[in-house]
Amino acid sequence: MIHMVQPLHVGNALRLHFTPPAGAVVWRVLRKETNDIAGHSDPTAFLAYEGDDHVTVDATLLRNGVQQFYKPFWTSDGAIWTSGPVVSGTPVADYAEYTPDVLSFLRDRLEAGLAEEVQRGSFQVELGYVQVMMGSPSLERDLRFPLVTLHVESETSGERAIGEAIAGDAFDSIGFDWNESEGWWGENSITVIGWSLNGDERNELRKALRRIVIGNMPVFESQGWTQLDWRAEDIDAVNGEYPSPMYQVMGTFSCIAPVRVGGTVDAISTVITRSLNG
Repeated sequence: MIHMVQPLHVGNALRLHFTPPAGAVVWRVLRKETNDIAGHSDPTAFLAYEGDDHVTVDATLLRNGVQQFYKPFWTSDGAIWTSGPVVSGTPVADYAEYTPDVLSFLRDRLEAGLAEEVQRGSFQVELGYVQVMMGSPSLERDLRFPLVTLHVESETSGERAIGEAIAGDAFDSIGFDWNESEGWWGENSITVIGWSLNGDERNELRKALRRIVIGNMPVFESQGWTQLDWRAEDIDAVNGEYPSPMYQVMGTFSCIAPVRVGGTVDAISTVITRSLNG
């Protein structure tokens, strides 16, 4: 009756797969942490499912690492209930993200590129490198300019695939298991702000950021990013907005990037077949 109990990678949830016998119109599944379910109306058991679906997810009051026992019952007339074999499963949380964070990855590539620009003499900086921060700088700190900050302007889900699977499962020939995942194509817009104390340096910073973004296109594409775009404009904050006149490059980096979260499952080692007649 229950032919598979599958832990979901996110944890605290189990997916049940049913193969109802011929003639069954409704089936009911009771759950306990001990293997002693008495009958189809056992008051000490939790009603995990009742209906006629072939797949359901049980995510009510489950604890990771605690084994759960399920006993199915089915009826063909609504009066007499027949029981099936008890099966068990244990929830576990083993999820991981299989794709890089766009903001973090972009920051690392900009920082590396600006370090090269400093070596080439594009900028004269006391620190020997251009700081690239995730978030606005505190102007009360002893900052060194130029510097760059990144902010997520927006991150939204875009195109979806059947079963929420945007990439095929991958077989690990060493561990002999499968990496499976779900997700979507994310639409990302990142604000990149270059900060400088003079307009000439700001101009060089804008050109450097453009060079770095274009130069990294093969790197971004290797991560599955598509529809890469870069826009920039100059902002002069010279009317008392900051303690000193500030010349900014206001850039926007956008792309479509995969977002995948999943985990590993054991490879199928045994297949049991049966006839449609039981």
